[in-house]
Amino acid sequence: MRSLSLSAVLLVFVGCQFQASCGGKKLNMEKAVEFVGSTLEKDVGQKPTAVTCPDSVKIEAGTMFECTVAFGAPKATVVISQDDDKGNVTIKSITGILIAAKLEKAISDDFGSKLNVHITTSCGDRVRTATAGDKFTCDARDAKGNGGKVMVTVTDTTGKVNFELVRPEAPPEAPPAAP
Repeated sequence: MRSLSLSAVLLVFVGCQFQASCGGKKLNMEKAVEFVGSTLEKDVGQKPTAVTCPDSVKIEAGTMFECTVAFGAPKATVVISQDDDKGNVTIKSITGILIAAKLEKAISDDFGSKLNVHITTSCGDRVRTATAGDKFTCDARDAKGNGGKVMVTVTDTTGKVNFELVRPEAPPEAPPAAP
């Protein structure tokens, strides 16, 4: 069984920042909402249905605040850190969702490197709620169309998952021939 923390994959956002000051002592929260929504849209491949951030956040280096991003029913909590006292912020973490593109790449890379072939994986819904214990299958195929199912088990809300190839069931034994 392969264990993978997608939170490490999701932290690609750490390098994304913007300046959200508005000439005062509070962050420009309209820019924060826009930044969070556009950053997740690029990573997920679909626009969030809603982004909610606090109405007002005081500019203070090192402090953090949270925004909630919805993709229909799945919702993510996005933690944002203030880099300095000028309104520059960075997304530090995203919890509550699994992003199919990240998961598909991880599965394809893992099995592809083990088998030394190019693997394409499809996990269905582009965004899923990350609920510990949830299970679902993805399809993995090589260039010739050979492949099978991969069972994914969500281990926590940070995006950590385990996955393994589902062994095909043996065909039922034929009944003995009548004498």
